[in-house]
Amino acid sequence: MSSRNFVVRRLMPGEGAVYRKLRFAALENAPLAFSSSPEDEAHLGDADFEARISLAEPDAVFGVFGSGALVGVATFIAEKRRKTRHKGAMYGVYVDPDWRGTGAAQALVRQVVDHATTRGLALHAHVIADNAPALRLYLGLGFVSYGVEPRALLVDGVFYDEQLLIYQPRG
Repeated sequence: MSSRNFVVRRLMPGEGAVYRKLRFAALENAPLAFSSSPEDEAHLGDADFEARISLAEPDAVFGVFGSGALVGVATFIAEKRRKTRHKGAMYGVYVDPDWRGTGAAQALVRQVVDHATTRGLALHAHVIADNAPALRLYLGLGFVSYGVEPRALLVDGVFYDEQLLIYQPRG
């Protein structure tokens, strides 16, 4: 593992433009990691990403900052309906390839886990079933699989299954 300094924190107002830039890089570089495509979000401007950052608690967007730049992002969205508001999901997890292997991805996911669990919320995630690095990351941090959604994504005429995960505290 490479030794590089980074900080994980919640994104703040005024960081919409850098969030938008990283999001579009993620959609271009990792099309199987997201249900959205660049075309789906092309109409969104910096103000739309500012709105995403300004989510009401417990929803949050977290970022990894390294070398003075936003290099990773993850979003937590809690359910709002009375019968399901005890749980939430982690979405849009992405770390720039130059920052993989540095511990940044683990720290980012741990931040989301801490955010959800300290609020008593169950944390769900989903990953393309053959994305071995992402599955290793999640499973290594305490997520467990509870199923597979067949044909969850259709990208360039090919269907991909998603592994459904939930965080289970160890111990």
